[in-house]
Amino acid sequence: MKVLINTSHLRFGGALQVALSFIQECRYFPQHQYHVLVGPGVAKSLRTDDFTTNFQFEYFDFGIINLRKAILINKTLQSVERRIRPDCIITTSGPSYFRSQAPQVMGYNLGLYIYPESPFIQSLSFWWKIRINIKRKFHFYFFKRDADAFIVQTDDVNTRVRKALSTKNVVTVTNTYGSFYKNWDIMPNKLPQKAPNIFRFVTISAYYKHKNLDIIPKVIKELERRNVKNVEFVLTLKPSDFDKYIHKHDRIHNLGPIRPEECPALYAECDGMFLPTLAECFSASYPEAMIMEKPIITTDLGFARSICGAAALYYEANDPVAAAEKIAALIKDACLQNKLKEIGKIQLQSFDTPRQRARKYLEICEGLAKSSADFS
Repeated sequence: MKVLINTSHLRFGGALQVALSFIQECRYFPQHQYHVLVGPGVAKSLRTDDFTTNFQFEYFDFGIINLRKAILINKTLQSVERRIRPDCIITTSGPSYFRSQAPQVMGYNLGLYIYPESPFIQSLSFWWKIRINIKRKFHFYFFKRDADAFIVQTDDVNTRVRKALSTKNVVTVTNTYGSFYKNWDIMPNKLPQKAPNIFRFVTISAYYKHKNLDIIPKVIKELERRNVKNVEFVLTLKPSDFDKYIHKHDRIHNLGPIRPEECPALYAECDGMFLPTLAECFSASYPEAMIMEKPIITTDLGFARSICGAAALYYEANDPVAAAEKIAALIKDACLQNKLKEIGKIQLQSFDTPRQRARKYLEICEGLAKSSADFS
């Protein structure tokens, strides 16, 4: 089978890790030919020397996407498809803005559109809700036009996507940690040496409003009110976003964006993972923290509990007092920390491994390619 892997539109965010992991794992399925359309985000971490001759790579940078750019993407990639003539196309995170002739499998990862009950959506002004709804209609048009099947990461998202996009062609393949986490490279420390009593929470994410990272200074203030002064937070925001939304604080280390292959080493420098997000389809930060044996504190919302189960401590979303309470309880209780780590190891077994995920992706492609060939 000739597979076209489309990451040409990906620039940043968690979708990069899914794309990189899938591309890497495809090396273990050498019976196929792979033509990879590499976007700027993936290009930063992709080492093409690691691949054999059944992989071909082409590079693209379409920039920020608007309607005019979507038309350009469609025209450009249709030309690429005519030249390559793949049996199936897999876009790891959509929309792709590309109406292909070959069947196209597309990942769905836009949680804000299918969780209207999210505290983030509920807190928006009337005009922001209008803006989100316009973007939703824009993206849903391209999802419906371009995808022959969707891949989602939880059964709850599966149900919601079926309803939102009026389709039955939705398959659940769990997200997981990336392939970098199995044999991760030791790298120079990114953080200053810490005192023995310091507890560091890491949040690996770009800045998105629904991630609710703005709550961290409020949590620090509440911890200080409780005389808990040995907690630090580690972020990976662009300096401009950090300066605009978080501001400098002696208990916050902002490292700037880091490459996916650097993430395991950063987890190793920290003691726990804090994720105050208000809406997700799935966050790979959860299984990443589990495989790196870091206790998790996150929001008490359905998507988080469905992913983490008993492997996390939960606090009421948008409540810095409740977050500080869970943090204070965790850092004082080594037994609780170890318990969460052990439960995390068990919880990992409910997720596909990176290789299992790649195999399932390719099996979906094979099924669509066969159906397409039979129909023609």
